[in-house]
Amino acid sequence: MTELGQRLKEARNDKGLSIEEIQSITKIQKRYLHAIEEGNYELLPGNFYTRAFIKNYAEAVGLGGEELLEEYASEIPKASTDVPENLPPRKMRRPTSPSKTTSKWPSVFPSILVVLALVGVAAIIWFVVQNGDEKTNQTATTNQVEEQVSSDENSGNPPSSDEVTDSKKPEDSSDQPDEDAKEQSSDEEKKPEEEPEPDMAIKKVESNSSSSTYELSNTDKYEVKLEAKGGSWVALTGASDKKYVYKSLKKGEKVTHDLTKESSASLRLGSSPNVTVFVNGEKIDIPNEPVVQNVTLNFKKSE
Repeated sequence: MTELGQRLKEARNDKGLSIEEIQSITKIQKRYLHAIEEGNYELLPGNFYTRAFIKNYAEAVGLGGEELLEEYASEIPKASTDVPENLPPRKMRRPTSPSKTTSKWPSVFPSILVVLALVGVAAIIWFVVQNGDEKTNQTATTNQVEEQVSSDENSGNPPSSDEVTDSKKPEDSSDQPDEDAKEQSSDEEKKPEEEPEPDMAIKKVESNSSSSTYELSNTDKYEVKLEAKGGSWVALTGASDKKYVYKSLKKGEKVTHDLTKESSASLRLGSSPNVTVFVNGEKIDIPNEPVVQNVTLNFKKSE
């Protein structure tokens, strides 16, 4: 057993993980994991995969993959540019001929322009005709009113009782708007002022070297977002034992989950410096040492 293999095996035992569990986390076959621990690199499918498997193994047990490769560079086979064997043959793409639909566009396009132009002209004519009819109707109505007024003045007939009544109505109801305004202002003065709702709060309620507990309150929303700045194993589990995330995140990978139905959630980070945690869009400060961190997020819904 090499020094690197011994170190990986001790880290696995310290976390209480079996070879089968490491296989489930990294998706690397068990026989390759045994070969890495024993230093039998010739059993692995090539130098490229040897380095990649060692890096994933290290991150799964809470060790820095890149740092470990650099530290044991003399022991680990160097990566080569050889193409892995047994790759499936690449299929040659057949040249595609221009589609018939595309070739028809040059001949169809002028016809479409002509149809659109005719529709536009028809719309303009309809608009002009409609405006002309309205103006004609308005002019005729105005002339009728003027003729009626002129005939009434010449005949000397007094205005009808209905006209007199209508002319007096605005004077009789002139005081009503003031009374309505007074009643409305008095109703507004009686309404109590609404107290502003408290802002969302996230506070740390308990912490030690490798674990922290946070409480989320004054909100009805519970959303957790994880952004990977580097490779790291991540496990996010709700109070209902539902596993929302249970895998190794790659650099640049982002995952978001709505945990509003959960009363709490447990978060385990294999490499805390490589993962940024947000709750409802607010970043949570998680210690970087030791790299393996356990975080509990309790959700206290607003009443």
